[in-house]
Amino acid sequence: MAGNVVVGFDGSEGSKAALRVAVRVANAFSAPLSIVFGYEPSPISGESSDLRNQLHKMGQGHVDHAAALAAEIDPSVPVEKLVVAIRPVDSLLEAAKERDALVIVVGASGDRPLMGAILGAVPHKLLYLAEVPVLVVPVPHE
Repeated sequence: MAGNVVVGFDGSEGSKAALRVAVRVANAFSAPLSIVFGYEPSPISGESSDLRNQLHKMGQGHVDHAAALAAEIDPSVPVEKLVVAIRPVDSLLEAAKERDALVIVVGASGDRPLMGAILGAVPHKLLYLAEVPVLVVPVPHE
């Protein structure tokens, strides 16, 4: 079976839950795991190389942390780290297309479903736009 498991990771509790599930899915299908952090500086603040560099650095920290967590969960799963300078939804869709993904895994934001749909949350947009299955992992209740 070809294709990666693509997971969005931004350091949130939802993305941590998604990572745990994505590692297990990747192991079950003997697939590599692609950890993606997508960002795009706000056009309202103007284009600033300093802002872009800070966002890239922050994203790199997130994917490095996610890769370390993935290795703790299952060191046998190969991990690819991607920091992409486009919106999170687009970065996940692009990574999935380029890697012939089996699935895109993301964490739920914890928002009410209607509110997320109105505001355009990443999971909701992916469910509409993705050409591969999307697995939305709920945030664990404390």
